[in-house]
Amino acid sequence: MPIVDVLIPTFQRTTALAATLACLLGQELESFSVVVSDQGEPSALEDGTIQAVLRALRALGHEVRTYTHRPPRNIAEHREFLLQQASAPYVLFLDDDVLMERWVLRRLVETIQEERCGFVGAFPAGLSYLHDIRPHQQHLELWEGPVHPELVEPGSPAWERAQLHRAANVWHVGQRFATQPRRYKVAWIAQCCLYDRAKLLEVGGFSFWPRLPRYSSGEDVLVQLLLLWRYGGCGILPSGTYHQEVPTTVLNKRGTVDGHALDLLPELLERLGLASAVDRTAPGQPVP
Repeated sequence: MPIVDVLIPTFQRTTALAATLACLLGQELESFSVVVSDQGEPSALEDGTIQAVLRALRALGHEVRTYTHRPPRNIAEHREFLLQQASAPYVLFLDDDVLMERWVLRRLVETIQEERCGFVGAFPAGLSYLHDIRPHQQHLELWEGPVHPELVEPGSPAWERAQLHRAANVWHVGQRFATQPRRYKVAWIAQCCLYDRAKLLEVGGFSFWPRLPRYSSGEDVLVQLLLLWRYGGCGILPSGTYHQEVPTTVLNKRGTVDGHALDLLPELLERLGLASAVDRTAPGQPVP
């Protein structure tokens, strides 16, 4: 059995998906399978280039499974569908517009095994901002000891950690650690995130999806906050990942969303028995 299931939800991004899949071919970690679920019409899975990459992955010994999962309901439902197809100890939710260096998957797995936390992410830099250096957004909190559960709430000082994930900040900051990779504290980390599958299922995965409208966001933020409070999580620097910077596909015709998953946070905290711990803990501090 592979140690990682790479889960890729895709929608109307044929070219970007082909590039993302191609980055899996040379990964130093060889023990992974690939699961792609497409909601576009026509399906990107019919594209010749994508078929060629999938054949190459199979030839290299990776199990590859593909699905057309329609109709689109919301991105949380799409992630939940993929999670239900997984069986490996770890799952990498990889967006269909992310490029990875060859060591990324290995380092993510090594980190989560060492830390035994809920998730480890490699946030992609937008290199069109390579020359846009933003020191005011590059505040960094490194983990100096083991990763542990901590309280991070929307609007708290710890929530400002997300500023590091704007533009090319992770690239600029990551260059300091090119020869000595480090783990850092996050509020949340999207697009390339490795989860301990059992821990993700324990907090409910993305099963809250029926509570969200078709065009919604924040589903990964919500589950990561729950995991941060129960198990902890971190990011890695350098991240070794790069955003293709193609337009988002999760917005409605007005260019907005109709709902945000964080609205469900109080309810899920209560259901998981975390509400009392939150009441006793200052933001950014270890959860008792």
